[in-house]
Amino acid sequence: MFYPQEIRNYRDWTTIDVDLWRHYWFAMVNRGVMAQPYWWDEQWTISVQHTEADIDKHLAAFSDIASSLTKAQQERMAVAVH
Repeated sequence: MFYPQEIRNYRDWTTIDVDLWRHYWFAMVNRGVMAQPYWWDEQWTISVQHTEADIDKHLAAFSDIASSLTKAQQERMAVAVH
């Protein structure tokens, strides 16, 4: 979603769609999920403290925002084509 193909390494990750990532981050925070510290390259932060309930909350929040992310991505692609 943030990158047009499978991300294989850090160099791939550095070219993601930062605006779309920002949409994801704020939408998740607004639903009570802090996926990572704020900025796109902090995804390397992990924790062994997450519970099954934390994971379920994250998945539910992502499910809630998936359609808005898809719409935002399609709008960005439409602008890029024109």
